[in-house]
Amino acid sequence: KLLGMAKMFFSWAVGRKYVRVNPFAAVKPVGKPRAGKDQLRIDEARRLTQVLISAAEKGEEGAVATYTQLVLGLRSSEVLQREVRDLDDEGRVLWIPSGKTDNARRRLEVPDPLRGFLLHQAAGKSPERLLFASKRGAPYVPGWQWKQVRKYCRRAGLPCVCPHSLRGLHSSLAVAAGCTASVVA
Repeated sequence: KLLGMAKMFFSWAVGRKYVRVNPFAAVKPVGKPRAGKDQLRIDEARRLTQVLISAAEKGEEGAVATYTQLVLGLRSSEVLQREVRDLDDEGRVLWIPSGKTDNARRRLEVPDPLRGFLLHQAAGKSPERLLFASKRGAPYVPGWQWKQVRKYCRRAGLPCVCPHSLRGLHSSLAVAAGCTASVVA
């Protein structure tokens, strides 16, 4: 990871003529690259879900955001950038109008257990407001979602995973349940 960042930085510096040569250009990484992120197991995901639902019932916004990410398989940015108007059809549909890739634009069916929590998040907010935001309405930074996932993993007595691993877990469970890889993609 650090080697890649160093290569990218020095490529930029060469392009801007700040340096003549990239000293990392020919450096090869040592060892086997890591494939995938650590994921929770199915029983662990169930435990996390119980903790998230319990916390969401108490009005904990971070629990609702994390539950949304787990259940819908969203990126952190896709959760944190959702506006109230993206929650449609009385909370049955969540629109993702744009994202990291060309395929990010989609419309997701919201499962009933999540629906009530999202409707509660949207209650009293104007359509252009964020579903998840600070008390002043400012967007949360991506690190906020990392803290939430770690907090609820600890509360459930689970290994701490990164938010993006919840997306991977969602995909793994979908494939295990019989969805084809193309449908998951």
